[in-house]
Amino acid sequence: MELKDLAYFTDKAGEVRLVIEDGALLEWSAATGTAPSAAQVAALGEGIVPVRYEKNLSAIKLADQARICRSRVLVCGCGGLGGTLITLLARLGVGKLRLVDGDAFAASNLNRQWLCDSRTLSRSKALAAAQHVRDVNPLIEVETFTHIMDESNLETLVQGMDLVMDGLDNLEGRFLLAAGARRHGIPFIHGAATGWWGQVSTFLPDSPRDLTAIYGSAKARDTLEIAMGVLSPTPSLIASLQVFEAVRLMVGKKPAYADRLLFFDGESGVMECIML
Repeated sequence: MELKDLAYFTDKAGEVRLVIEDGALLEWSAATGTAPSAAQVAALGEGIVPVRYEKNLSAIKLADQARICRSRVLVCGCGGLGGTLITLLARLGVGKLRLVDGDAFAASNLNRQWLCDSRTLSRSKALAAAQHVRDVNPLIEVETFTHIMDESNLETLVQGMDLVMDGLDNLEGRFLLAAGARRHGIPFIHGAATGWWGQVSTFLPDSPRDLTAIYGSAKARDTLEIAMGVLSPTPSLIASLQVFEAVRLMVGKKPAYADRLLFFDGESGVMECIML
């Protein structure tokens, strides 16, 4: 990377840092045959910050940003929760996103799903999400699976990931995904949203607890819960909390919700966290 491609900024600690624009980094990537996701890691390794991450460094360290850019995250479900998860993870700079959803956008998704609009109606959720990622952040790798996650493909989807993010809307899939993450030694960040209410919990691979600590023996959503619908802020808030937890894990901080359940009541505005 030539110095003519670089600029400077002063971080919160008063340290002067080199920064590089996307275009220059992508040119270097193409010229050297380096994948863009690897190019951003290489730049950070030289102390050069892609300018899109400049504001992150007021909250995290350069080494933390490099860890995020090396991370591989599976997002299962690209709808209400998933659209927010995907958008925020892409903006953070997660090196590889693996996106899974066998559904297509419908008009009933327009009230809450970030990636659903008049242009994406009837389109595959996973493919629309992948295009959104490329538009948001061309430096990261995105992989799509346009089929439903089930026992026949679970191992392939989970393998090689650092985190598994729950963007699903059904208990059967959640239990299956959580079990697969545990078998592969991968943290599983659960999120669920309905009506005014939502919840977040994290299950580390060595935890003695699993989703039965929340749902007991239930294997399907209650019909009353389904009838509540989902207000637009609910999945956005819950997914944002899931991404905060993902950041903590990616940079090596202690997770906030391991073996705990954060519950949010939008009607009262109360948020509480209880031990499972």
